[in-house]
Amino acid sequence: MTSQEPEWEVKLVQQRYQYLDLTYEQAELIYEFEQEKDTYSEKYFFSAWEEWDYELSTFRQILNPEQLTKYENSLRENIMRYERELIQQDQEKANEIAYQEELSNFYEMQILPEFFKDPFLLYFGWLHTDKAKIDYLKSEYNRYLNESKKAILTSHFRHNRTFKPNELKIALLRHKRSYIWPDYSSFKQEMDSATKAVAIYLASKLKYLPEKLEKFLTGKFEEIKTFNQTIFSKYYGDPRGWHVVIGQLAPEEEREHRAMTALLLDEKSTAANNQD
Repeated sequence: MTSQEPEWEVKLVQQRYQYLDLTYEQAELIYEFEQEKDTYSEKYFFSAWEEWDYELSTFRQILNPEQLTKYENSLRENIMRYERELIQQDQEKANEIAYQEELSNFYEMQILPEFFKDPFLLYFGWLHTDKAKIDYLKSEYNRYLNESKKAILTSHFRHNRTFKPNELKIALLRHKRSYIWPDYSSFKQEMDSATKAVAIYLASKLKYLPEKLEKFLTGKFEEIKTFNQTIFSKYYGDPRGWHVVIGQLAPEEEREHRAMTALLLDEKSTAANNQD
């Protein structure tokens, strides 16, 4: 290194790891390692555990046996402290679990049965020639749910291991509700081009619904909105003091969202998921 700034940075590394009594050459290697580790990437990043493993693997090549013992002892203390923090954070999730459970129960017991009480309510008769497309979209939605569940599980255990069971339960409760009540907005964002083309086609066919169905959907979505506001206040207090701006859908987008949610509803799929 010839630049004065890196030399200063290397000396900072020596100060930061003062308990290891690093040589300048060792500190220089650690500085280079940290520069590489902290390289920005939009796609790839370490979990805390992975970063510690990477650091330990590198330090084993840099430190002498005595230094390595001291470093491993310090690392062990840091990891134990982090684990305690995760456990503490998870213990504060009881309120969130109750909130998610009551919300799911509302959809399952009060909202969903109304859609299947009248066998002709969701009879999209004018789409009878498009049954294959509807089946394809429902199949892709189920595939999306399977993929998203795997993403939830792998991400959770990657970052939290077994220290946050409550947080995992909350994530799975949210996901299960996506079976009960289709999450069309999230699904739409993840569609590939072929699925998106089918969704656009079907949405165009659902642009104008029978008056009875349009009125029913509008009423149910308003009921859901009111309940969401009520239950949120119950568990988290009055949200009026919050300064979070949530984007509003345009009227046409709201109609599409309502219609496509209804199209994706599947009583058999919901019942099968609830037996798990």
